[in-house]
Amino acid sequence: MLRISALRVNRSSNLSVQLKPCFLNTCSYQAFESQPFRPYKTHSGLNSSLKIPQHFQDKISRRLDTSISSPIGIIAQHIKDFFNSYQDVVISGRNFDFFPVESKPVSISQNFDELQVPLDHVSRNPSDTYYLDPEYVEKYKEYKSKEYLDIINSENNGVYKRDLIESMASRFGHSRYRLLPTHTTSNITSFLKQGIPQALYSGQVFRRDEIDSQHYPVFHQMDGYLLFSREDVDALRKLEEYKGFSDTNVILRHLKRTLENLVSYMYGFVKFVSKTPSDHYEKVQFSELEKEWDDKATFPFTSPSSEYYISNEGEMTELLGCGLLKNIILENNLPEPGKYVGGWAFGIGLERLAMVLCKIFDIRQFWETDERFTRQYESSYSEGFLPIFSKYSKNPPVTRDISFYTTDSFDEDLFKNMILDNGKGYVEGVEFISSYFNDTLNKKSLCYRVTYRGFNENLTNSFVNELHDLAIDSVKHRFNLIIR
Repeated sequence: MLRISALRVNRSSNLSVQLKPCFLNTCSYQAFESQPFRPYKTHSGLNSSLKIPQHFQDKISRRLDTSISSPIGIIAQHIKDFFNSYQDVVISGRNFDFFPVESKPVSISQNFDELQVPLDHVSRNPSDTYYLDPEYVEKYKEYKSKEYLDIINSENNGVYKRDLIESMASRFGHSRYRLLPTHTTSNITSFLKQGIPQALYSGQVFRRDEIDSQHYPVFHQMDGYLLFSREDVDALRKLEEYKGFSDTNVILRHLKRTLENLVSYMYGFVKFVSKTPSDHYEKVQFSELEKEWDDKATFPFTSPSSEYYISNEGEMTELLGCGLLKNIILENNLPEPGKYVGGWAFGIGLERLAMVLCKIFDIRQFWETDERFTRQYESSYSEGFLPIFSKYSKNPPVTRDISFYTTDSFDEDLFKNMILDNGKGYVEGVEFISSYFNDTLNKKSLCYRVTYRGFNENLTNSFVNELHDLAIDSVKHRFNLIIR
């Protein structure tokens, strides 16, 4: 099965924030108390492990998750819309404020300890995470083999209570040493400490990944959580679907049902877009897709946990991860932990979800500034659909103009369709250029530009001329045009 990480240990971003809810993608970033990002100078022997690659430094300020001209931001906005319009016994009337988390370094405590991430977990390794302090990287191996091991083997049973978290912060500098956030999930402790019962939040996350079609060191993640009072659980248990369930199973079933409806809602916007000027849309049928839950999934901060899979290109692909928040996280952070029976949380890798929904097969595509990519999505949110990505070639275009005196039988849509049909798949676009009226001939003249491009090969001038001549001949006879 193809696994698309969502609520993952290596995808966190717990920042010290001044929380202000944001309801629109146009909102400004929140104010952060943590130190700003900067390229850290390191000892010569540590440059390779600490250096922030130049190729993604400029992407740290590009927040695709808050831009509705990007498929990433469009999907994030639809998720917000879903939770603020969803009708059910618990969620109806609950306002899911959205918090866009700025891209800033975070502490080891925030990123790992607060979320109960084991001290020997692979995500803490400097080979997986961008630590920014050379002093900690130098000490890490020693800590892991000695001091960390002592804590792991102690009687705390892998549970980090508040006093142990504070002890590690003081003893090992976990509250002082910084790293680039590896998942947005750790922001949950900032919200819980303020007693916020539900929230949505997204941000950039960073991992030391290989760069290929499925992996890139910087991407975006969106998380959400919901806390349940005794009244909430009892209200659900009155429904037939939840009768006889324990508190844990009531909340878990509510989580799965909510996320199933979220994914169904998202697919409701996905449409195939034809390449004809009439822009025909064909809706993707979510009901026909195979779906399944994997309850064997584990996360350090939820138990039980699960992952949701859906059929995609012949494989079962993970769309998101979720689970019930561990009691220790609620106890460590809530001002009144006894006020709630429990809560659920989920995490979604926005790039990965967009790749599935939009059939984008290379994660690097989202950073493209090519207008052939951006124009496919620039108005789709306002128009209420999410288009399947139309591939385009990296090969150079070849353009040819066609000018003619028009007649009463001329139809622009049919004209463009005929050019596309005669182009044998090599026509990328037909664009109106200009018009003028010839007083002598008493005729109107139009000029269109046809762009030809090969997807897998460069087109020769002779080949394009042949295609263009065929197109001209076709429209000339169909509309009785006088070619100029």
